[in-house]
Amino acid sequence: MRRAAGFTLIELMVTIGIAAILLALALPSFTESIRSNRVSTATNQMLATFNLARAEALRSKSQAWVCPSNPTRDDCGAEWKDGMLVWTDENGDGNRNKTTEVKRVIEPLDGVTLSFPDTTPIGFDDRGRAIQKSGNTVTVRSFNFSMKADTCKPGAYNVRSFDINRIGRVSVTKGACP
Repeated sequence: MRRAAGFTLIELMVTIGIAAILLALALPSFTESIRSNRVSTATNQMLATFNLARAEALRSKSQAWVCPSNPTRDDCGAEWKDGMLVWTDENGDGNRNKTTEVKRVIEPLDGVTLSFPDTTPIGFDDRGRAIQKSGNTVTVRSFNFSMKADTCKPGAYNVRSFDINRIGRVSVTKGACP
């Protein structure tokens, strides 16, 4: 006489119960890991965007700009959360028009909140310096802005502060959620 191999219903129920308990314990740290990964990815994308603009300004010997995109991604807009455009200003007037070439379109960042002081485009001149246009005047200046996870758990290091100094160097500082 041969015995049938397999699990009994009680063994299966105990195994599923243990798996559910382990999953419930692991899920909160997994979601925090996903948040942290989104912030890191968005940080790298921001660094790449501003470094591309600076490199384009140096390469083309003209001004390059990063501006908030409009919802259709074909011109500068009013909200940084809608994405960004990188473009070069070959004629040096500091204005984005239909003849200026868009070098890159950056889609909106999921899972993060950007905090820019205003919607003014951030530019780089032909020497790589950070510039801002106000009226017909272009001035060299530094820029500061930050980003954080949409759901920022207190104490989690999911805040990034960006500094673009006057010579165009972009640096990032990691900070904790308030």
